[in-house]
Amino acid sequence: MNVALTGSRGFIGSHLKTRLENDGHKVIEWDLRQNPSQCIKDFDPKDCNYVIHLAAYANVRQSIKDPEKYWKNNVENTTRIQKICHYNNIPLMFASSSCIHNWWLSPYGTSKKVNEETAFEHQIALRFTTVYGEGARGNMFIPKLIDGSVTHLTRHIRDFIHVNDVVDAIMLLMSKDIRTLKPAYDIGTGIGNIVEDLGVLAGWDGLEVTDGETCEAKNNTADNTDLVNLGWKPKIKVEDYIVQRTVAH
Repeated sequence: MNVALTGSRGFIGSHLKTRLENDGHKVIEWDLRQNPSQCIKDFDPKDCNYVIHLAAYANVRQSIKDPEKYWKNNVENTTRIQKICHYNNIPLMFASSSCIHNWWLSPYGTSKKVNEETAFEHQIALRFTTVYGEGARGNMFIPKLIDGSVTHLTRHIRDFIHVNDVVDAIMLLMSKDIRTLKPAYDIGTGIGNIVEDLGVLAGWDGLEVTDGETCEAKNNTADNTDLVNLGWKPKIKVEDYIVQRTVAH
């Protein structure tokens, strides 16, 4: 299968690209890091059997500071791809977020809400929870926990899902007849972990603990029932991942 993949050099995209190619698919990359001359406004899925759109800005706090940037990239570009896929009858999966359940808290969440509202039939929203693993942004909680740069903990409840489990979910959905799928799937383990508890597990029990920022949901635990019913289940536990990579402090 020929798969157009936007954000192919990003965190999730790079892992998905490797998996697609290992499974025998041809990946047509759309990513500025791979080709600086590429632009989503020039997106053309010609000769593609499937489109997976992962290119997006994904920082809740940054979206508060620069909402216009998030609107132009996350909304305008995604809407364009949705229309192109619809009029060319190409199935599409696109990155959404668990923020959809509290979309009003940030411009980022709002952008994902709009993405789901503008989607056509046979276009599937992937509502990622908190994804971690090799290649994750250094300013995310799990990388900071592991490298020792974490400065405080919060009482947030987070559904941490490993990127390999995310890729498994996407590959499973892609293998199904898109006409039988639901418009959106929560991509998470279904297990919520208190951030403070994971900090203590890693040996950072002396740090300040806060309630976190008001732009962030208190709890983003996924309802992954629909995904589990398709035969998917997560394989990696965040507690095991942390213990294997941290040294007692």
